[in-house]
This record gives sequence, C-alpha cells and structure tokens, in this order.
Amino acid sequence: MKERLYEILNEEKIHEIIPFLQQLSIEERKTLVPSIKKMDREISKIVMTKNSYHTAGSVSQHSIIDIASFVCMDKKNFGKNYWSLFRNAEQTEQILEWGCPEWFSDFINESVEAEFTAFNYKDILGWTEKGYVQPKPELLGHHLSNYPADLDHHPETLNTHFWYLCEYPSKSLPFRKEWLPIVQKLIAEKKIERKRFLKECLLASNRNFNKNVTGWFMDAFTALKPTEEELYELQDELFSGLSSPQSKAVNTILSHLKKIVGTPGFKTDEFSQYLPNLLSSEVKTVVVASLVLIEKIFQRKKIDPEILGMPLSTAFVSKDDGIQSKAAKIILKYIPASENMIEALSHYSDNILTNVRPLLIKYIEEKQHELEAIASKQLFLTTDENAVRVLHSFEDLMFHLPLAMDDPYSHHCDIALNGFIRFAGNVDADSVKLIELVFLKACKTIAKWEVPFLNVLLCNAIINYGLSLLEKYPVQLKNLERIYQKTQEEEISRESYSNYQKKLGPIENVGADCPARQAFKELAIHVVQKIQSGDKIPLLFPITHAPCWISPVILVERLEAYQNNNVIPHHLDIQLALQRCALDDTSEAIKLVEKRLKGEYRELLLFFFGKNTFPQGPYEHPSWWMTAGITRSPEAVFEEFKRFGYDTIPQEFFSGSYEWKTIDSKKNSYYPAELNITIPKYHLEKRKEPLFVEYFVAEQKELIEIPALMLCFPNTPANALAKVIKHCLFYSGIAEVYERSLVLNTANALYQIKKPLDEIGYLYLGTVFLDSDKTIRGTAAEMWIEHVSGQIMDNARLGRVIGLHERLEWAPVKRLTDLIQHHMLNVSKNHNIALEELITNILFQMETPITNLKKILEIYHEVLALNHSEAHKEIISKLNSWKENSSLKKICNLLLKK
Repeated sequence: MKERLYEILNEEKIHEIIPFLQQLSIEERKTLVPSIKKMDREISKIVMTKNSYHTAGSVSQHSIIDIASFVCMDKKNFGKNYWSLFRNAEQTEQILEWGCPEWFSDFINESVEAEFTAFNYKDILGWTEKGYVQPKPELLGHHLSNYPADLDHHPETLNTHFWYLCEYPSKSLPFRKEWLPIVQKLIAEKKIERKRFLKECLLASNRNFNKNVTGWFMDAFTALKPTEEELYELQDELFSGLSSPQSKAVNTILSHLKKIVGTPGFKTDEFSQYLPNLLSSEVKTVVVASLVLIEKIFQRKKIDPEILGMPLSTAFVSKDDGIQSKAAKIILKYIPASENMIEALSHYSDNILTNVRPLLIKYIEEKQHELEAIASKQLFLTTDENAVRVLHSFEDLMFHLPLAMDDPYSHHCDIALNGFIRFAGNVDADSVKLIELVFLKACKTIAKWEVPFLNVLLCNAIINYGLSLLEKYPVQLKNLERIYQKTQEEEISRESYSNYQKKLGPIENVGADCPARQAFKELAIHVVQKIQSGDKIPLLFPITHAPCWISPVILVERLEAYQNNNVIPHHLDIQLALQRCALDDTSEAIKLVEKRLKGEYRELLLFFFGKNTFPQGPYEHPSWWMTAGITRSPEAVFEEFKRFGYDTIPQEFFSGSYEWKTIDSKKNSYYPAELNITIPKYHLEKRKEPLFVEYFVAEQKELIEIPALMLCFPNTPANALAKVIKHCLFYSGIAEVYERSLVLNTANALYQIKKPLDEIGYLYLGTVFLDSDKTIRGTAAEMWIEHVSGQIMDNARLGRVIGLHERLEWAPVKRLTDLIQHHMLNVSKNHNIALEELITNILFQMETPITNLKKILEIYHEVLALNHSEAHKEIISKLNSWKENSSLKKICNLLLKK
C-alpha cells in the first residue's frame, strides 16, 4: 500500500488516488496515516530560489496528499484544514459520496473558528440535504453572514437562519456592505419581521460581539428609523443595552431614548437604575449624553427629584470640569438640598473641583478635606523582600529548571545556572530519574519554531547535560534517547530553511544571528564548560535580588573565591556582574574589599564602589575597568582609560547621551509631529577583550528581547531605551501589536529597576505618558507615583520632555489630561506639589495655544487651588497672551485672579 501511494504521489497520478483509496478497508487506511504525514513533510519543505521560494511538492502532489489525509485520518490528525481540500468542489463531492468521514459534521461545525474557508453557506445547505452535516445554529449564522446572496432559494434561510445570523454573526458581517440594504429591502417587502429585527439589534449590545459587529447592529437599528411607538415597546431592551461594554451601543441607545424621555410612557424609575454606571463611565460622551437626558426629564416631567438626584451624584467621579459644572447646575436648578442629597454628595466631596464647589455650597462642606503629606521612603535596590531564592540540592535544581524554561529572561534562569554549577555532579541512581521530565520539557520547548534565544541556550544545556547522564545511567534514563531522537528529526526537517538557526548539538554550534546573542552564547559556552569540568567556583553574573541586581557584598565574596583559587574570571562574566551591581549602598562592601581583596580586584572595586574618585590600577584587564567606569559614572571620561583602545566606540554608548528632538512631520499628514533620536551605527570590532556593551549596541536582528537585555544594564539603561524610542515611538499612534508589546515590556522593565532616571530615561517616560495605549500610560503613571514617593523624580526634566512634544501636538493632549485626572491627581500632598511642578514645566514649553490647552489649564488651576499656590510668573505672561483666544479666556482669567 505504501509503495502504491508513493508511486501515485511521485508520478502525480491524481486521477488514481480516489480509486486507490476506495479499495482499502478502514484499518488499511489507518495504517497509511504515518506514511501520509511523512510524505506531507517531504513535499512541504521550502525550496529557495534566487528571487523567491516554493514548496518541494507540485500542485498535484499537494492535492493527492490532501485527499489521502481527508479519507484516512481522524479529525485530530487532519487538523483544521478548512481550505486545501475544498478548493475543488467537484472533487470534494465525489469523495463525500462514497467516503464521508464520521467526523465530517463536527469538523464543519467547528469552521466558525477558522480565519477563512473554501466552502460557504450554499455548500453547507447542500451537505445538510445529503445528510453529511447536522448544522448547528452557530454554523448557519456565521456562514450566512458571509453569503449575502440567493436568500430566497431556500425557505429556511429567511424563516430561521437569518435569526441565527443575528445571534451568531461572523466577524466579517460589518464589512459585507450589501447586508444593510438587503435587510432594509427584506423588511420593506415584509419577508423578515421589522419589530423582531429591531429587538435583535438591541440585544446585540450585550452579546459579547466585537465592536465592529456591535456597531453594525447599532447602525442598522438607527437606519431603520424606529418610531416613538416602537421605542416605547422596546424600552426594556433599550435599558438593558445601557449596560453594554461597547460605548457605541450605549451612545446609540441614549440618542434614541432622548426621543421619548419626556413623554408620559417613559419608565423613569427603571432608567434611574442605570445612571450610576452611565455617569461613572470613563467615556465622556456617555456621561454628557446621560446628563442631557436627566435635564430633559426634569424639564418635561414632574417627578420626585431624588429619583434622579441620588444617582446624579456619581457624575462627580469624573474630574472633568465640564461634566462637574453641568451636573452641579442640574442639581442647583432642580434638586433641593435634602438630607439624602447632602449624604449622597458627601461621598464625592473630596473629588469635587475647586471652581465647582461654590455652586454646591448648600450641599457640601465649603472647605475641602486636606490631603496628608506622605513620608518619603528611600527605594533600596537590595532588600530581604526582593532577595531571590537559593537552591540547596540537586532535587531543588530539577524542580526549579521548568520555571526557568517558562520565563527564561527572568531571575529564575540565574538561579538555575547557579544551581547547575553547584549541584550538577551531585546525582545518584535514584535522583537521576528526576531529569526525565525536565529533559522532555526542554526538548518540547526547543522544538518550537519561535523560541526566545536564552531559552534555546538553557534548553540546549539541559539536553546536553541529560545526554551525558544517559551515558552513565542508561537503564534509569532509557526514555531520553527516544525523546531526543524525535526532537532531532524535527530539527533536521527544518534545516532546509535558509534562515533556520541550529538549536541542538554542542552548544558551540547553536546559531546566534546577532551580536547580543553571540555574547550570551559565549557566556553559555563558559557555563557548560564549568558544568562539564566540575568547576564549582561561583559564576559572577547571576543576580541576588530581583529583578536584576547583584548585592555588592556578594560580588566581593564571589571575586574572593576567584582570587583564592588563582583563577581569572571570564571577561563577559565579570562585566555583566559589574553592570548588574547595586551601587546605592556600598559602605559594607567597601569594608569587605579592604579586608579581603588585593591587587587588581581590590583597586577595581574601590574605584567601582566610589571609595576612590579616580582609578589607580594595575590595569591588567582593560574591559573590567572600562565597564566599571561606564557603570559607575557614564558621563565621565577617565584619562587613565584612553590608552585601552576603546576610543573607536561612539561616546554616546558610554554616556547614554543621545541627541533628540521633536519636529514637524511634513511627510505624514496623519501624524503632525515626529520624534527623532540619533543613534550612531556601530559594527562589532575584533579585539582581545570586547566590552559587553559593544555586543548590545552593535546591529542586531531582534528587537523583541530588548526589555530583557535592558536588565543586563540596570545602572545604564539609556542604550536600550534609545533603541525602543527610535524603532517604536517616532509617532504617537503606532498601533502594531509588536511595537505596543515592546514598548510596554520596556516600560515595565524600567519601572522594576527603581533607579533615578537619566536624560533618555526622562525622554522615554515623558513619551510613553502620551502613548496611545492605556496600559502603557498607566505604567508610566505608576512609575511617576513611586519615583515621587522616593524623591527621585525630576519633574522639571519630565515636564520639559512632555512640553516639547506637545508644543507640536505630537499626541492628543487628552491622553495626558486623562492620565493626570485618573491616576496622578490627589494621590497625596507631595504628589500634588510634584504635579504642579510638572504642569508648570510643560507650560513653559508652550508658545501659541494648542488643541485642548484649555484642559491642561483647568487641571493646572485645580492643582494650584489644592496646593494654595499661584501661577508661576513666567506662566502669567503667557496667560495674558493666551486670554485673547476666546476658548481660553475664561480659564486664563481664573488663573490670573489667583
């Protein structure tokens, strides 16, 4: 059978495959499955040509394998191939007539999850009539959404399936422009019931559809122009839609409620129950529309004012001046100062803005509650709370390795490597069995297509260690050979791809396609050699405190071990250790150096820890001294180091000082301004002892690993931040998932480092304050709050960055003002003082009024009132100029009165 199948495939006899399969029994077909899979792999290999690439198999060969797979495999083995077999409809029908698999119906029903299929609603109807498929409502609704044609050809289409479309639409529905005119036509012809469809549109608001699908139903509802009578009858569905997570749905419903809100039949009590959620919404248009409805009810109906007055108090959750002023005016005009109303407003009293408070003098205490000043706390880099775990045995190591493989760029990897050095040789016939599950996980991890590079190195080390144990314990570890062979076969099948980087075999042969990866590979080779030789002198670079720090005391102790054993550390090992060393408190470490170390070790660390202002040599290892100087004092240039030969490396990579500016973006009308940062090009030079930083700043293929690599330079993160700024933050609205993920991970890494920022640090923080992603902006605000608490935030420098961006409207001002209102205002008295300095320095950079400058000035007015301060004299001169602008006149005059 196998030989016959190979013959049909090799000679491309596509007309013979179906007759061949027909004559086989079910069992015979099953035995062919491994061969079919092997043939599929062979014809799917990529063949590279000079200008393009293609698979090894021809079109006919792929068709033969598709047919054989469909007939012989079960659903699990066939997978989710909704395309290839079904391109030839006639061929598919021929196969189904004599050999429809028992799993075919389930397979087709699951096609709603597919990105695309080669069959459609019409095909499904045909298969249903012939009994091949028992369609679920989800299947019919999904595929009908994508087939706006021939709706009268099957009676069930409009009677039943159309309503499935309303309940289970395809994500593509909004992009099928034909559907809305078709629906309007069908309703006009009374082929579908108008009232039922209107109801279904409203129910769509809470069916967890994506915003495009929900928006389509809202647009359809509006396009049908429901009458007042229809809106009355649909009040329950309208009210239910007010709790939708989609603001488009809520705003649409509010606009329709406005048409009936003042009439006798409107259910005011029911509407009031939804007001707390509506008025506390973060979407301003929802809050404003709700306030308009409340006012209309008061204008047109006689009701107990507290029915709406009590929930109306939740509008003061918002710190928006316009919203609070509108709510206050409604209260003042329509709602008496009853005990209940005073009680309701008391919960929001501290949130009511200074210029709104006088309007509500009858309802709240005139004086605002004073915030307390919080005691500033120093942020220490190495404490008992962030000390990492220490392994105590071989068993500990085996249980910890899976954690390191799951998160290779975290401190778990450092813990694992330390454990390997200490306990790799502490194994016996019983404990060795623990390696099997670890080995299996390493093989499964390394066999994936996309594997983080540090995971490749870690898994490779684990696999080679497991194979060395297999030689010593062949009985206990007999399964390892089978596991490894399967992994090896998978790698061999991928090596035909020209861009494939080798992962298995000796660690020296692992592919490293950029300088940064070459550095880590060199370190990995060093670690593996230590494991193989049984060298238990500790590595220098593993961290002692999360996320990336080495205690200076422990660094001294580790170097003492090298001194006492007369062993020279690996040049990258000691450099990485110096880069990661916490330098905020080195007093105890200095005493230890003076007591225990001598020669170059002693002088190096006394300079590095700040005891010696200038280096004093001997300079036997220039890379150590250079790294110590860069890490300790990035902007300093030490005369003693000039003869080391590193002067070919651009100074920016040592100092972290890059030229940057925000400029008019004449080439892109969508983004009015562009952030430019200049990063010199550098190619790795061959030298006896290259600097670790050289590998990082040289051209590298992957950017995604930058946040993790940044934790190798926690004292000097500017080089990493500059790369992310250049590639991901040149415009304010980059929306690609890759860029957003990289910017967020970098922001998180910078937040975890907890050190005062340098110039590029402030550029990065100020830029992500204005990012289009809400989570990224939130992370920036959290960093600001913590740095202000620790008195390590320079608000003048941060404000200058934001101001220089916004003077050219690099990003919408609303992003900044929303962030301040929701995250940064009224955290504490200290934070309000810091916020005043921040906004003042933002305004220093403004010349002519920009869009939404009014909102910044309103927040500035509020902060000044909270701090009992007055506008800075330089700002006052700007206000006198800006007040000529009609939209700014009121707020400028308020600020000038202070």
